[in-house]
Amino acid sequence: CLPIRGHGFVLDKYSCRCKEGFYHPSRVASSFAGTGRKGESPGSRPNADQGSSSDCLPCRQGCTYCKDDAPCVAQEDGALRLAVLSFQCLCLLVVFLSMVLVYHFRRNKSIRASGLVLLEAILCGALLLYFPVGILFFQPSVFRCILLRWVRLLGFATVYGTLTLKLYRVLKVFLSRTAQRIPYMTSWRVLRLLAVILLVVCWFLAAWTSAVCEHPDRKAALIDVGSTPDGLQFATCLLDRWDYMMAVAESLFLLWAVYLCYAVRTVPSAFHEPRYMAIAVHNELVLSAIFHAIR
Repeated sequence: CLPIRGHGFVLDKYSCRCKEGFYHPSRVASSFAGTGRKGESPGSRPNADQGSSSDCLPCRQGCTYCKDDAPCVAQEDGALRLAVLSFQCLCLLVVFLSMVLVYHFRRNKSIRASGLVLLEAILCGALLLYFPVGILFFQPSVFRCILLRWVRLLGFATVYGTLTLKLYRVLKVFLSRTAQRIPYMTSWRVLRLLAVILLVVCWFLAAWTSAVCEHPDRKAALIDVGSTPDGLQFATCLLDRWDYMMAVAESLFLLWAVYLCYAVRTVPSAFHEPRYMAIAVHNELVLSAIFHAIR
């Protein structure tokens, strides 16, 4: 409570302002005429009479500032969230069954031509790409926001790194302009190149994680508070310059894959595998561009 200028520090000649996290029930404005003891903040008297005109009442849970008892945190639509999570679990089950079926029919000509190990690697990466929705189902925390980046980027690198290397193998085998015989890139050699890509991704993620952990306030560095058009607040994982660097790196990698798709467009294939890989790469590039533009 502060005295009103020009009236001195006398009774009823000072104004009180509720502390952060409290509001005055009788007025919408944050300042009100106080009738308590001189220099006393009403919000600092937890045992005061609730009916007193100078009492400040606590805001709803999660509200830093408020003018009344109205909620300021957006309420979650439990049914919609559960439906999305159930659909993601169904997709995870489909991918897992696909891994089992691919291994069961590993002697099939199309699977042998594509490479059993590479197909299983793509499906493992697809499993990782479905986990972010499950992580976002829970309230954001420091651990979940860190785990979200690791799972998302490792899944992307595994799936589209394998597809890009398979396209590169087709290009090296069929479109070489030299007369010298080029050694065939086996599936295990492709996996070694994929391991190099994953090592670079892990190095980038480790650098980002260490930078976040060194921040004085990890929660402020990872969790942001957004607001709906109605003014209700919600917590979400913060997007920083590292996330934009990840998005740019993904786009450049996909553009290289698009170039490889264009280079192998005339290569004959018994099972049209380059065509299907090109569809997958272009689909990811277009959808990612739309998603990042909206975000």
